[in-house]
Amino acid sequence: MSSQMTYEVRPGVRFLTPTAAEFRWESNLPGQSVVAYGTTRKLGEIAISDASGTFHEVVIDDLKPGKTYWYRFGTNQDGRRLFSEFYELEGKLNYTPPQIETQHGGNPLASEIINAAIPQLRQRGGYAVVSGDLDPVIAEMIAAQTQMTVIVLASDSDQKQTLRHRWYKQDLYGIRLSVQERETVPAEFANLIVVPANEFTFHSTLIAPLGEAITIGKTPGDDEFQWKKLSENLSFGTRSQPPELAAWGHQYGSIANASYSGEDLGGVDDTANLKVKWIGKPGADFGIDRNPRMPAPLAVGGRLFHQGMNRMIALDAFNGAVLWSLEIPDLRRVNIPRDAANWCADERTVYAAVKEMLWEIDAATGEMRRTLTLPEQFQGTCEWGYVGVTDEFVIGTPVKEGSTYTNFWDKASWYDGKDDAATAKVCGNAVVAYDKEYGSIAWEHPADAVVNSTITVHGSHVYFVQVDDPALKKLSTGKLVNAKIWNAASVVCLDLKTGKQLWKAKVPPQDHEAIVSFGIADEDQFVLQTSGKNQFHFASFDANSGNSRWNQSAQWPEDHHGAHVQHAVLMKGKLMVQPHIIDAVDGTILKSGTLGKRRGCATPIGAGNSIIYRGGSGPLTLWSLDSDTTSEFARLRPSCWLSTVPAQGMLFSPEGGGGCSCGGWMETSIGFAPVTNVPVTNKGDVQ
Repeated sequence: MSSQMTYEVRPGVRFLTPTAAEFRWESNLPGQSVVAYGTTRKLGEIAISDASGTFHEVVIDDLKPGKTYWYRFGTNQDGRRLFSEFYELEGKLNYTPPQIETQHGGNPLASEIINAAIPQLRQRGGYAVVSGDLDPVIAEMIAAQTQMTVIVLASDSDQKQTLRHRWYKQDLYGIRLSVQERETVPAEFANLIVVPANEFTFHSTLIAPLGEAITIGKTPGDDEFQWKKLSENLSFGTRSQPPELAAWGHQYGSIANASYSGEDLGGVDDTANLKVKWIGKPGADFGIDRNPRMPAPLAVGGRLFHQGMNRMIALDAFNGAVLWSLEIPDLRRVNIPRDAANWCADERTVYAAVKEMLWEIDAATGEMRRTLTLPEQFQGTCEWGYVGVTDEFVIGTPVKEGSTYTNFWDKASWYDGKDDAATAKVCGNAVVAYDKEYGSIAWEHPADAVVNSTITVHGSHVYFVQVDDPALKKLSTGKLVNAKIWNAASVVCLDLKTGKQLWKAKVPPQDHEAIVSFGIADEDQFVLQTSGKNQFHFASFDANSGNSRWNQSAQWPEDHHGAHVQHAVLMKGKLMVQPHIIDAVDGTILKSGTLGKRRGCATPIGAGNSIIYRGGSGPLTLWSLDSDTTSEFARLRPSCWLSTVPAQGMLFSPEGGGGCSCGGWMETSIGFAPVTNVPVTNKGDVQ
């Protein structure tokens, strides 16, 4: 065995309780493996994996709440001990709720609910509301058998005080069990309500858009819900027609990169018409400093996913409850304008690129479901680059090892400059499609280089900028400067189902200061956006033929603090990049000097009747398309790229501004809901 052999692992930690966590790791060498851990680098404790392959999983249940732990992995190979590097686990970022223990007290209905109804839930975390007319043991059992916070609706003040005293004595009252009056509980809030059947209609307004119900007694005659009769006395209900909720499942909304998900926020175009639905975790300690332009949050299937410093978290979209969190030491990716995000999501799964692997994570629980690996010819030399998901496929690119940006400290890591160090594009060596159900490779499209930031999927088409230069394969990096890209660049369109090339078109001449390159698409066209020499450049290609439709350039507003690297918004037939509005049909500049005065690093996003950006003195700002006026949340600061997303009928702003020196910002996560529903048109005109 070579003396140079190293033991490499790809670890992840999922918090289970305040004192327990699941450690899982995939290694480059098969065999028995252990994890050693402790509150100092001396470690001191060991947990042994039962597996003998390359995937390992152990649960450690003696962690001290809030403590920072060090850990590393080890194995024996041919009589030699091999160890991984050290990793750090921050216990103060363990947001799991405290466990409670309670007995059903001989209540057969409580046991029936736990055994028959609770397994039907779409998720075990969030908030449950229980009628005060039911035995409080039911509330206690739900809290004990799930991760939900359970609220009992007291029928009067005497009952409220009685239950509070009961749970105070048992050390149960607080985070997991509480008592409130019906009128203090917000509408469309609860993931679950448990009520007598004759109370269902009255309490149904509390149910979140994707929430569920358990009723006791005769099945309710409510047509808006469909009911599964679990027993003579118990029914489980879900909405007959779940609401169509716009999803922000990729870096720029949809896989078509429009920076608009189809979410119109009920027509709202003023911050005064948005109310705080929830406020809470995570705060600034969770994330990286606001500057290095991290991946955007995702909002899909009633859940909000957010990345921090080598970690991710899942929140309930409608009440902000923490559902799960993962610590992933190899997750970090920055300078997204010159690369692609390292994750995407659909209603069931979060897909996360972790070095050479793609982890498929259960969206409801945070459990690892499957790992996808790169095609054999790229293994050992490449890492996972771009990732996107459609109804049938997972799309990815292999990039040469070490090509992604990870540095986040010092001014160079603002990635705001115009030199090659900040603007080199991360490029893949192929585009690969995986069957979403089985994980097998459906097709591969090899290339000398594919510019990750331009990969765009709309309908049956996959678009990207391809560089035809065999010399690029000999380079040690996939991080290509502009001189390596634009002299041999073409736009390629593939058939999504087969990978067959449909057309190829030459890119218009680009200078060597193309500081960003983005792909955006709608039903009719693929638009290549670049930026250089004080201008944004747009080139439109016909979706079916690749023929040039139009070309347009527009002046930058400034050459610093992100003004020159904006990603355009494609919304309702218009391309919008501050301070210009461009007709997406023919490229005509419709208006300049508009979209509101911007300030600070960030990129605009579309919300139907408004553009959301950093304006005025730097806070989160809405610009109205109708009135050409702005309104702002005075102390709410987004990140330096994209950390606020409209989706799921709400506006989410998970904390992304921590570390900023330019103001007294609130460092918290917030979910807003529209106050009013204003009639809108063209709903859902973006894929």
